[in-house]
This record gives sequence, C-alpha cells and structure tokens, in this order.
Amino acid sequence: MAVILTKLMDKHIIKLKLHMETNNKKTPLYEEHLKLGAKIVGFAGFSMPLYYKSIIEEHLNVRNNSGLFDISHMGEILIKGKDSTKFLEHILTAGIAELKPNNITYSLMLNDNGGIIDDLTVYKFAGNDYMVVTNAVNTDKDFSWISLQKRSFDVDAKNMTDKIGLLSIQGPRSRDIVYPLILNHFRQGHCGLFDFKYAAKPVSELNHFEFSCAKFKYINVPAMISRSGYTGEFGFEIFISSSDIKSLWSYFIKNAALSNLLPVGLGARDTLRFEAALPLYGNELDETITPYDAGLERFLSQTKDFIGKEPLEKVKNKEKKLIFFKLSGKQIPRHLQKILDENLKPIGCVASGTYSPTNKIPIGSAYISDIHTSPASLKNFFIDIRGNFEKAEVINPPFLHRKHRKINKSTNK
Repeated sequence: MAVILTKLMDKHIIKLKLHMETNNKKTPLYEEHLKLGAKIVGFAGFSMPLYYKSIIEEHLNVRNNSGLFDISHMGEILIKGKDSTKFLEHILTAGIAELKPNNITYSLMLNDNGGIIDDLTVYKFAGNDYMVVTNAVNTDKDFSWISLQKRSFDVDAKNMTDKIGLLSIQGPRSRDIVYPLILNHFRQGHCGLFDFKYAAKPVSELNHFEFSCAKFKYINVPAMISRSGYTGEFGFEIFISSSDIKSLWSYFIKNAALSNLLPVGLGARDTLRFEAALPLYGNELDETITPYDAGLERFLSQTKDFIGKEPLEKVKNKEKKLIFFKLSGKQIPRHLQKILDENLKPIGCVASGTYSPTNKIPIGSAYISDIHTSPASLKNFFIDIRGNFEKAEVINPPFLHRKHRKINKSTNK
C-alpha cells in the first residue's frame, strides 16, 4: 500500500510543480543527491530531490526521528545601511524596529494593492544589519521589488543566494545529532559569511526563532544556526558558505546513526508542512490573495504603516476564505480542483492537497468564494476530482495534533 501511495504522491507533486520549471539551476549538493539515488524533479527553477526511497518513509522518520533537507534553493538577501530598519518597516508587515539581535520574525511583503508578494523570514543581526530569507520561486522577484523600493532610503541590498548554502534538520531527535557535532560558545566575531558583533548564544540554549553561530567539530566549518523550520517539528536551519555545504552534508550523513537521520526530499517536505497547516507560496498564497483571505492578519502590525496597508483596510471583510478539510475516500485532491456545496454548486477551489502519512487520509486546503459561508455550515461538501464528487469535511487546522508540540509559522519552504 505504501508503495502505491508513494507513486500516486510522486505523480501528484510533479504535476503541481513542473509549471514552475525553467532553465534549472543546481544546488551545490546536486551530485550528492544523485549518489544517494534521489529522484530529481524541477522545482522553482532548480533540479531538486523529490524523494530518495519513499515520501512516506521520509515523512514518518521526520515525525519520529530526524530528517536532513537541502534547501539551498531558498533565497537570502542582506539588507544593511543607516535606514535599513526604517526601510524594512516600510516594505514588510511585521514590526521590525522591536526585533532584537539573534532573533527572527515571520513577515509578509505586500504589493500596492495588499496582495502577498511573498511570505518570508527576517533575521536581525547587530546594529542595522538584517537578512531576509525568501521562497525560492520568488527570490528574483523579491530582490527586484526591494531594489525598486529602496531608492529613497540609505540602504544597501545584496542578493547572497548563490554564496549561501542552507540545510535543515527537523524532527524530535534533531538535537541528538546537532548538539554532539558542534563546538558551543563560539566567540563573537566572524561566523563564516556573517559578522556577529555581540556574544553568540550557545546553540543548545536557543529558543524558537532565535539564531547563533557555531563551528562543527573535526571538519572545522563555521555556520549560522537557527531554531526554525517548516515541518511543525523541533528543528534547525543551518546557513553556511556554499563552498562548505558539501562537507557539512557528508558529515551529517556519516553521523546519521546519532538520531536515525534520513535525507528527505521535496515530497515529504510538502506533506510535513501541510500537516502543520503552513502555507505554500503558489498554492495558499500569491499576489491575488490578501492576508485576510489567508487568515494571516495576525502578522499585520497595528502600530505602523507599510506598503499595502491602506488598501487592506478596505477589504477586511475578505473576498475569499481559506479552509482546511479531510476526505472520506482515497483520492488525493489537487490544486485548482472545484469545491462544490451540498447542492453541487461551485463555491471555490482547492489550494493544496496531499495524503497525510501521519493520519493516513487525504487532506487539503481550499479557498471558498462565499465569504458568508461558515465552516459549520460547510461541514460536508464535495470536491470534483476528475468527474468524481468526493465527499469532504471541514476541520480545524493543524492536521497534526500532539500535546507536547507547538505548531508555529516558521522559515521557509
């Protein structure tokens, strides 16, 4: 059964992502993925591993042990200069001025109409130095927008994506492999590509959405490490020079037994993020969707102005509503398939759909166009899956419920 589901999920995910493929770039780990037998697909202009052995096996191993992800396709833009805080306050919805060094915040970047250009994370260094981490598919678009908006500010924006490699280790046992391999108490100063002008906090003491610097034992490689991720699990994201990332990847693979670590591809990354009800740009989010539509109004600062705020004030009643659902059958819902009410009247379309390896059911999200329809009145509805009307039920997200774990919005996809 697992093999059949893996093949179905493989076909489903490829079908969703190939429209974004252009002239594919390769991350510095491309050859390593091939050595491990990864199935390579085009995603966001990159050739990336979809899975190594099985999407379901990789997914469940992250939920129970730990997984290693190559997310070097994500974008990193450094923002420096006298006006950098003021500038980021202007272009981002989150409150940047109160962000402390070593801390991260999640934010939206909106267009002039209040539509979502991107959802991203902001890393605060000392002084007026920041790093913005973007979705891979949006890096060039984001950098162009930032460059356009900074003309009246004394800031410098630099796209560092090609120079920075990014790994993610996620899962309840991720600390079992990260902590033993690092030298804690890395002194203030230079941290690979990053300058720390304050005492770095030991990685073992990091809270969620904090970051610091450490050096890895034996391979003598420095890296910036954040307590963040996009799976709903305890985990880390590790920023490192692209020239050093292959050594670090191999180091983790060599020490995989410390936490029963497995390499994980895009397939499980998508199912993991979706069980945690974390949005994916291009599915739940795009420039036609406002934060109110997506249920992300909590990330809009009420104490400052920002690009897109004024038009948003006029659409607080929402033009559409994001809901989450599960299916009673076995078919997997797909992006843009129609949502039908009990009278088979079209009322919206699927945003994301997948199979939940944890819950062993098909799950999805959808935008419904009738803003007056409450989730209670939509308890049962249908999805048109290639002419078959599959019964669905609205549920309260996330799909992952464990009392000991908090599900937070965190870095990137």
